[in-house]
Amino acid sequence: MAGTGAIMSLLHLPWADDTNQCLIFLLFSLLAVSLAVSRTVRFYFKYYIFTVGFALLGLAALPLLILTPWDVDKNTRWASLLTRHTVKHIYGMKIYTKGLEHFECGRPFIIVCNHQSTVDNVGMMEIIPRYTVLMMKKSLKYAGPFGLAAVLCGTIFVDRSNPEKAKQALEDTVDIILKEKVNLWMFPEGHRNMMKQREDYMLPFKKGAFNIAVKAQLPIIPIVMSSQESFFSFKHRRFTSGMVYRILKSFHLFRREACSWTMCLNSPTVSART
Repeated sequence: MAGTGAIMSLLHLPWADDTNQCLIFLLFSLLAVSLAVSRTVRFYFKYYIFTVGFALLGLAALPLLILTPWDVDKNTRWASLLTRHTVKHIYGMKIYTKGLEHFECGRPFIIVCNHQSTVDNVGMMEIIPRYTVLMMKKSLKYAGPFGLAAVLCGTIFVDRSNPEKAKQALEDTVDIILKEKVNLWMFPEGHRNMMKQREDYMLPFKKGAFNIAVKAQLPIIPIVMSSQESFFSFKHRRFTSGMVYRILKSFHLFRREACSWTMCLNSPTVSART
């Protein structure tokens, strides 16, 4: 009884009467028991705390980002620093990289990376090179503090529901890359839903990244992220740690090669597992 009284005193809320205090205590107790005995509850609790954490991280970064709005280099470095020193350590994530030397190519480039889940954000912020702008779907622009932080970092948003606007956004992206001398990071698979898709295969690649590379005549640097299935899986309700990024050697595409490359990469036999 003494232990229960101590817990009740910790949960004491001045604005709640005794009945509500007991209800709050029961809810906390139920949550504690559920987390202890249910892997599913632990997984979703950790996942949604992770998602909310990114919104809070965006909120915390705003005072820093607003000092230099739309400064791709400074603001992306702030976002990277905050992510690497908070989320990664809180969740005990270990990120291993190979091939960082391929970023040293002496000119702007297009990064294409496979996309599996929101956990990708942690790995991306770990290795993102300087002077790199991101391309995201337009809906993320309105994702609260996270969306505002992305805007201040100079993120390029694409409205996939409107083909004409999407095409114009790609044309504008070429101009931005050439004028500002920045790199571009894209997830050519688009949206990734691990609850419905097989976790060890890539989705079909969209052609946007390859069209931009051809029009801007810039090299493509592929980044392969190892399958997250071993540490993050909706199917198995697993969220632990461990991620591998492998940065491959850059290559150039000419207009006649763009279609054959995208057809090759869209093959269902291409695996994301390393």
